[in-house]
Amino acid sequence: MLILSLDQEEWVKGNFTATTGNGISFTVYTEPKMVNVKNLSGYTLKIYCYDQDGDQAYSYDCDVVTASSGTGEFLPEDGEFNTKFIGEVEVRLIKSVEELTARGVNGSARLRIR
Repeated sequence: MLILSLDQEEWVKGNFTATTGNGISFTVYTEPKMVNVKNLSGYTLKIYCYDQDGDQAYSYDCDVVTASSGTGEFLPEDGEFNTKFIGEVEVRLIKSVEELTARGVNGSARLRIR
């Protein structure tokens, strides 16, 4: 399993829209110590957000920022997220017939939107 680490755990309404350029950014690692990054070259990315009950609340395509650094970003449009969302995020990496999942450890993929 790949490890996901969000750059921040909280986004405030108006600070996370495509118009401001402040997206939900993340890094994908190959191991739980979060030292070695996963090269994202050739992958398409999809972000999934799960509420506190574990139910899927949102899923969107997202972008690779720097493939060799394992970084990606989702730039939501204004109004795409419920401003009282608290939950976990995972990112799926898709290439041809391969699909890999990156999940957080120790709260590294916890997200709160207000």
